[in-house]
Amino acid sequence: MNTRKEWKKAGKHSLKKHYWLFVVVCLFAAIIGSEYESSLDFFSAESNNRIELQAKKGKAAVDKIKEEGSAALPSTLDDQLSENLIVDMMKGDQKKAEQKAEQNEKKEQKKKDSIGGIISLNHQKGVLATVVNKISSGAVLVTVYSAIKSIVRDNNWASFIFILFAALIMIALWVFLINVYRVIMKRIFMEGSTYEKVQSNRFLFLSRVGRHFKVSKAALKWTVYETLWSLTIVGYFIKHYAYFMTPYILAENPDLTGSEAITLSRQIMYGHKWEAFKLDISFILWDALGWITFGLGALFFVAPYREATYVEYYKFIRKTAFDNKIENCELMNDKYIFEKADRELLIPKYEDVRNIKAEGTELPKEKGFKGFIAKWLGIVPVMNEYEWEYRRIQTNKAKVKNLEDAIDGKSYPRRLFTLPEKEKGSKESSLLYTRRYCITSAIFMFFFFCFIGWSWEVILHLVEHGDFVNRGVNYGPWLPIYGTGGIGALLLFTRIKKYPVATFFASIVFCGTIEYITGASLLAKHGARFWNYSGYFLNINGHVCAEGLLVFGVACIACIYIVAPVLDNLFSRMSLKLAIIICVALLTVFIADNIYSRKYPNLEGMSPKSRKQYLKENPDAYEHQLWNVLGIKELQKRSQMMKKS
Repeated sequence: MNTRKEWKKAGKHSLKKHYWLFVVVCLFAAIIGSEYESSLDFFSAESNNRIELQAKKGKAAVDKIKEEGSAALPSTLDDQLSENLIVDMMKGDQKKAEQKAEQNEKKEQKKKDSIGGIISLNHQKGVLATVVNKISSGAVLVTVYSAIKSIVRDNNWASFIFILFAALIMIALWVFLINVYRVIMKRIFMEGSTYEKVQSNRFLFLSRVGRHFKVSKAALKWTVYETLWSLTIVGYFIKHYAYFMTPYILAENPDLTGSEAITLSRQIMYGHKWEAFKLDISFILWDALGWITFGLGALFFVAPYREATYVEYYKFIRKTAFDNKIENCELMNDKYIFEKADRELLIPKYEDVRNIKAEGTELPKEKGFKGFIAKWLGIVPVMNEYEWEYRRIQTNKAKVKNLEDAIDGKSYPRRLFTLPEKEKGSKESSLLYTRRYCITSAIFMFFFFCFIGWSWEVILHLVEHGDFVNRGVNYGPWLPIYGTGGIGALLLFTRIKKYPVATFFASIVFCGTIEYITGASLLAKHGARFWNYSGYFLNINGHVCAEGLLVFGVACIACIYIVAPVLDNLFSRMSLKLAIIICVALLTVFIADNIYSRKYPNLEGMSPKSRKQYLKENPDAYEHQLWNVLGIKELQKRSQMMKKS
């Protein structure tokens, strides 16, 4: 395979096998600014407006210079710079920068955009809105500058440290993330060329072999060389293609230094630079497709197609180097990156996996209603011998999950790599999230989530307003919406737990639906809101907002993968008889609370506005509050009077 047509054909075949993975890899490269940044042009919603605005400003500046002559040039440039608060901080004018940031933040807070008139993009309330406003207004930068100045107490030094601090952050990101990611990207495409599966943990390839910092130094050296050569027109084109294979060589052997990788690239590209240039030029029409489609074509086809083709070209150059016995070609020593290992070689390396598989990883399937509930909801009546054996087998499955494909030749055999690669620690049964839960354990977890949700809202109110309030319509220390969301996500997502990303988004939809229905129902029944997200960033009719949904999504992930297994281990130690007694007692009190609060809701849990509205329609509501019925308030008054006396 030694023609452009064949390289491109093989590249398309590789792209077809791993289309979405390759697209995501290139998308992330564009986002962090590593490569293919132009593929995001379509998603810059305000790019045309910005271009038009800059054009108008440019025209105004030119007109001003024409009218007033060259003397107007400095003032025109100063007008442009004065709009940027970063320039003010560099000049040491903190007060002016703070004023601009405050003005910008007020403008952001006044925004009341919406999507379809339903989903509000308000910026007035909530942590998410505050973060969005502070970032977009530049207030975050001013805060950092103010913190530096409060320490050094000198404008000049504060400006110097601020510039140095910003420069160091940008350099660190470029050296340790942006530049290194180019090598990681090559590695993923290289494995995808040979194997049917590429595991997501390959993004951490360099960290797993302990060579992230070494490759960052090598990549830095290679980039500096290219940058210096770019100062010479002819030299840049020659050296660019001379160094062309450096990231591929580092991806294959990350133990090399920058000098070794660069030298080897020069050696194997000797006599092939013009060939590489022609391969590059052959994509010009595809690049035009990317320009015409405002980057969409580049994102969803051209970028991954180009990268896949370059990998095929590297394979050709690599083979040619070995055939011609180029000096130091043995440094490209990852034998199984482009060829599959014999099964006889794999078996000894994966003996532990074979032993586990030989034991068997399946149990006789349960039938009937019990089997259906266990399969789809992950609930069983009690923990018996069958369930404990099921957990043991599930633990073994988790141990070999990422290694089976290597044995079958479907993914890269990491244990055959020249550098020892850290493998993810075996998942012990204590954190096995694919387990099934007994009924008593599920009930305990429901109340635990209810109590945690109640505590969270009580503490928030205490911090914000300084007084203790029993949150929610119920009287007990629980908020059923949290318990329903937590246990509902735990059970309903039984079949997709092995896909964390899907579980996260499903949790957002599920919890958002529950919160919206609950909020709308309470509003319809009581004519009052028990919570109101109006003014929060990305809210829907005030019942749900992006900030809350993100918290719910993260909470559900933590619940499913960490909290629930840990709690189940704790509850499983309890005897079945004691567990049943406690569950019955909790459910009895909870049901009674719900029946009573359905007719006479807890007024403390309402916002002042909602409480006032509710009392208009129910003037005798306070008489039926549980604390009055039980005489608790009266006892508190007597106690206070006794203390005063």
